[in-house]
Amino acid sequence: MYLTHSEIQQLDMLKKKSPSERFLLMSQLINDQFEVMKAGLKYKNPNIDEKELKQCLKIRMEKIYLLKDGLKC
Repeated sequence: MYLTHSEIQQLDMLKKKSPSERFLLMSQLINDQFEVMKAGLKYKNPNIDEKELKQCLKIRMEKIYLLKDGLKC
């Protein structure tokens, strides 16, 4: 596997960070992932209410992280 120059720079940057700094970056990325998924669901379902949105997010997270079938949202 070959890495691009950009990927090598990113890895070098991460190596210089402390474990707590890397954890914070990971947390921010996960939060951003949730926000993008919420925005996508709202875009596809403009009339969705907060309860339905949370249920759809839960289903998507199960599908992504637990590899469950039945993605309906």
